[in-house]
Amino acid sequence: MTKLCRTKRATLRRYFGTTSMLTGVAIAGLLLASCGTSASSEANRACMLVHRSIKLYDASHITHGSRARSDLARAELLLSQAVAPANIAASTDSYWQSLAGTLAETGQLPESRLINSLRAQCAPSANNQGEYIKPFKPQG
Repeated sequence: MTKLCRTKRATLRRYFGTTSMLTGVAIAGLLLASCGTSASSEANRACMLVHRSIKLYDASHITHGSRARSDLARAELLLSQAVAPANIAASTDSYWQSLAGTLAETGQLPESRLINSLRAQCAPSANNQGEYIKPFKPQG
């Protein structure tokens, strides 16, 4: 255990006592998680994975045989990895709920049924730095 971990643990014990250590750890975890990432960074992570998946999906239609099957399997894996960051983004900002909903269907539907929605939900928000951001909507 590192010195930093021991210091944090001692601080938690001092504030929360030994009997309520689990409660203190849970509260500290929630506080740390809330300041960890923003909706846009999580959506960016999800869209990057979706974009890589779409490239592999497109490549699988150009190649044949085991290479095509491998590309499709990797594309599905990337979509399943994009579910968690999309859900985090959607829980923080409702704009990303459609992306999270589409990605939630990855286990139930083939990518061919989801590809158009995924392209629409991630591609139009790409800026020139390769980040995915929600479009600006003026107030008023």
